[in-house]
Amino acid sequence: QQTSTVRISIASFRMMQSGSTSWRKRLVPFFVLFLHFVCVCEAQFGRKKGKKDQDLAEQAAGSGTPEQESSEPESAPETVELFGFEVDKAIFYGVTLFLAVVLSAGIVFQLDAEKKRKKGNRPNTPGTVDVVVVGTGMPKRGMGWYHLTQLLEMKTVNVRAIVEPFFLNPELCKNVPESFVKLTESLDEADVEMVKSVDDLRPFRRPTMCLIAGRTPDNPKFFAQCVAKGASVIYLEKPGAPSVAELEKMKNLADKAGTKVYIGYNKNVSKYVQKTVDLARKIPNSMVYFCHNNAYQKADLPECFARNSEGMMKNMAIHELALLVTFFDVRVESIDKFKVNTDKLFSEKLTVWKPGTTLPKPEYVSDFSRAAFKIITKDGSNVAVMADRCGGNFSFAVVKDESGKEVQKFEFPDQETQSKVDEQCKQDPEMMPYFFLQSDDYLELKTRVVNSMLAGTDAAGLATIDIGLNALKLAEFGTAQLNKALEAL
Repeated sequence: QQTSTVRISIASFRMMQSGSTSWRKRLVPFFVLFLHFVCVCEAQFGRKKGKKDQDLAEQAAGSGTPEQESSEPESAPETVELFGFEVDKAIFYGVTLFLAVVLSAGIVFQLDAEKKRKKGNRPNTPGTVDVVVVGTGMPKRGMGWYHLTQLLEMKTVNVRAIVEPFFLNPELCKNVPESFVKLTESLDEADVEMVKSVDDLRPFRRPTMCLIAGRTPDNPKFFAQCVAKGASVIYLEKPGAPSVAELEKMKNLADKAGTKVYIGYNKNVSKYVQKTVDLARKIPNSMVYFCHNNAYQKADLPECFARNSEGMMKNMAIHELALLVTFFDVRVESIDKFKVNTDKLFSEKLTVWKPGTTLPKPEYVSDFSRAAFKIITKDGSNVAVMADRCGGNFSFAVVKDESGKEVQKFEFPDQETQSKVDEQCKQDPEMMPYFFLQSDDYLELKTRVVNSMLAGTDAAGLATIDIGLNALKLAEFGTAQLNKALEAL
């Protein structure tokens, strides 16, 4: 009987193990095992009852004498002792076998569920690293979304998952935009996992880069969650955190976990910046002037201010501040003079009505629409920065000699690139223009990080979290200096 039980169990286990079997068919072995177990127990109880009835009948018929009965040896016990209780051997073995099969089945189902989990658009492909994008945002508007579109095309990347805390959270987003619905459909076909929280992801087992492009106030939380999941590298959109104190905490967390962190300052790899730096280093006592423009209309500034609540210096001009830290060794501690150009054409602070708020409780937000300043360091370095939210869709850098004469101006984009971008904007007017403009730089940053992960080296030329910290310190210092100078007017 035990042999037949084992045969049934083995057959049932094989049926459960079959990957092509439907879940309904997989339940059949459990019922077979359960019925078999019931039959075994019933048979055992039946035999014991029959044996007891037979003994009573024989005693009633007067068969044998008491002496003969007492002299007969007792049969071997048919029970086992378990926690002080006697349990029939057959029942004990039956239960044990049944539990073993159930446990094995659970493991099989778990392994099968693991197989069905989404693993990315290039799972287990040699020469790739896993990437998780945190904070995709709205298609054609969000920085995370644009990074995602490029990552999906990179042959060295397996986009394992996206995390979108707003559009994928039905409690926060009641009406999901059609463009995001289409995005989820395409990602589902590509076998990319989609969740509302980093906590919903499985721990990372392969080398994994987390690209965090959420709102700046949310990034510290996302960062800690990614480190806890085992991220090898974190690519953090600028400025990384709302404050120096928070970014320092993030750095300490990454250092303890052994996680490399890069911040997405794309101008660090821009060709026009490299040409500017190369020329400036060849000219003794040169002066460099960086100008950064956005293409917002004045009517768009309330939305811009509200969305970029960290402020212009930490959101827009931070790119140039990162350049000063990286290539000109500027630090708050090294600054001798910080001169603000207070002419309204160059520096202006506005207070606007915050979108989404109404009377009787309106809210207002203040920020710089443009800012210009010069920094002279204690060792004599002379650099200047201007940022203008409404200046247009271009940037440039100027190198001057010691007398202040312009030596050369480097523009971005150049005429050929601008013509290309203009055409792209006409074909897709819903796309943020700077995506087209800076597309090559964004791709170059990610390519360097991915290649460094595959090679086991540091990514060359990228801003580390240390550079990011010093840039953020400059931003906080510069904001205070700008406010002081403009309030004094």
